[in-house]
Amino acid sequence: MAQPRVALKPLSLFQLFLLFTGVILFCCLLGIATRQLNFLASFWPANSVLLGLLIRFPQTRHPISFIGAILGYLIADSLQGTPFLLNICLTSANLIYVLVTLALYIKFNSVIRSMHLGYFYLFLFSFCCIGGLSSALFAAITLPFFDTKFALGSFWLDYGHWFTAEIQNALLLLPAIISTPYLAKLKQQLNAFKSQIILESLPLVAVIISIVIAYYDAGPGSLLYPIAPLIWCALRYPHFSVAIITSISCAFIIHHVSQHYLLLYPDQYLNNTISIRLGLIMMTIAPLTVSSINVVRSKLIRELQHTIAHDELTSSLTRRQFLQSLQLLQQQAKNSGHTTAFLMLDIDHFKQVNDNYGHLVGDLALQSCVKTIQSLLRPQDLIGRLGGEEFAIFLNNTNTETAYHIAEKIRLQVSQTPIESAHQPTFSIQISIGVFVCTAENQHSIEYLFKQADDALYQAKRQGRNQVVISK
Repeated sequence: MAQPRVALKPLSLFQLFLLFTGVILFCCLLGIATRQLNFLASFWPANSVLLGLLIRFPQTRHPISFIGAILGYLIADSLQGTPFLLNICLTSANLIYVLVTLALYIKFNSVIRSMHLGYFYLFLFSFCCIGGLSSALFAAITLPFFDTKFALGSFWLDYGHWFTAEIQNALLLLPAIISTPYLAKLKQQLNAFKSQIILESLPLVAVIISIVIAYYDAGPGSLLYPIAPLIWCALRYPHFSVAIITSISCAFIIHHVSQHYLLLYPDQYLNNTISIRLGLIMMTIAPLTVSSINVVRSKLIRELQHTIAHDELTSSLTRRQFLQSLQLLQQQAKNSGHTTAFLMLDIDHFKQVNDNYGHLVGDLALQSCVKTIQSLLRPQDLIGRLGGEEFAIFLNNTNTETAYHIAEKIRLQVSQTPIESAHQPTFSIQISIGVFVCTAENQHSIEYLFKQADDALYQAKRQGRNQVVISK
């Protein structure tokens, strides 16, 4: 799933510098706090946070951002007493991962967008793997030149540990950073969750239960317990929620299992850590990919439903969808005791428009008419295209005076809106409208509504067109 384009509030170069220095410094100190055996960080968020910010906010890709990030790296390790040259080496390895991954993302971003977006994370993590391999190669070659505990004793051990650490942190952090929704959308998701909290909480409860079982089961199979519940979450929850749940679950499991092996097998801890991380990487990819594909699938279904329900030319409801919605709203109005109004309208002398200006200009006239009407309707009102130049409008919770006022306002606004075409002179159209008002106590069938409003429309046509007539 491609990340949303987000407009970050404009920052000065100094503010950008301070932001990246502060964020990376904080993330480095957080990672240092998780170091086991005094030198291995079980969680190193700085690199993935930096990469996530640069991907999510393209406008921050400025040299001053990288200068600030470098300073953040250097200060954090300096506070731990790390020698300057070793500090430079570690910072360089971190930046290689970020720069290589970001360069691949920028180069192939258009390719990703042109393909199936459900595989967005597979592409992104492939780039992270290449960046991680490059960073790990640099670290494995350079670290042995220093008298430091960061060199683990062999090239392949250094290489494997550095690489798996980068990919593990990318999987835990990048999806959440990239998919974080706007505050309004986040509130909407929370409200939807609250409305069906019992049903919607079941996948999350299943994840929690699986983690509890994994905590008390010391066997190697405990790594796999959350997979099925996480897939369930991926099919039920919004993508951001899946990313957060997956990250927290996997972070807890890897910390618990790592601590367990550290206590039981301290001599084999390093080799086991690499294996555990690879297992968690595979487990994390599954729910994220399923969630991404599910998001794309849901979007395609919504687009298909919109296409079926809306007229292709004018974006008003199709006749079938309008009638279905009308029947439902009429029943709701009856139950709530509301008065409704049904309007039939027709563009006057539309055949002359097609004959004088051509059918393409006639299509522009239809689009302009519907756009004008939609701008005057309330959110609870409907407009549908019945065929040709004939449209129907449903006004919910209204009365005769309000219905006539809205109809008259529509008629005037349409007649005053110019139809502009590149190769034809500007002109305007006029419409006739028939209105039938239906009280809650005097409900009628849909066919009766049509007939009464259509008779009123016919009367408006007979009386000279370009007017509103209310059915008596």
